[in-house]
Amino acid sequence: MNLKQILEKNRDSFVKKWFQATINTYPAQTVKILGKDSNRFDNPIGAVTHESLEDVFNLLSKEFDQETLEKTLDPVIRIRAVQTFCASEAVSFVFSLKEIGEDILDDNLIREFDKLVDKIALAAFDKFMKCREDIFLLKATESKRRIHRAFERAGLVTELTEKDLLGSNKS
Repeated sequence: MNLKQILEKNRDSFVKKWFQATINTYPAQTVKILGKDSNRFDNPIGAVTHESLEDVFNLLSKEFDQETLEKTLDPVIRIRAVQTFCASEAVSFVFSLKEIGEDILDDNLIREFDKLVDKIALAAFDKFMKCREDIFLLKATESKRRIHRAFERAGLVTELTEKDLLGSNKS
């Protein structure tokens, strides 16, 4: 059997172990909540995380490009980008796939699988950095708005347009 066939055959086991490894990157109290229920309304972060990991894993048995991979990773990375994770912690969950693969795959397939995991990790890192950049730009724009409103109330400046606010951030 080739790698893709083995991954498809063991899909449920991989996804279950990967989800558990991912939520284990959170504090112990949070792990209890995230692992409890996969209902989108009772546990939205747990459900989105599980769905995203499942979607990413499904890509492994197909041909995929960087853009598709980033779109698939987007929900889970977006959540981790707004939390207190540093970049390495935010994408560390991807590397737990390597440990899971070592338990399930033959030695001759490990190298090929590790290359796939590395592609996922790079895409996750790129997506994380894009999310953090967007957050920074939002914060900077909001700060400019607040300062400008204060100056307007004091009668020190005239009205500021959206172009003025966003124009200087795109340099």
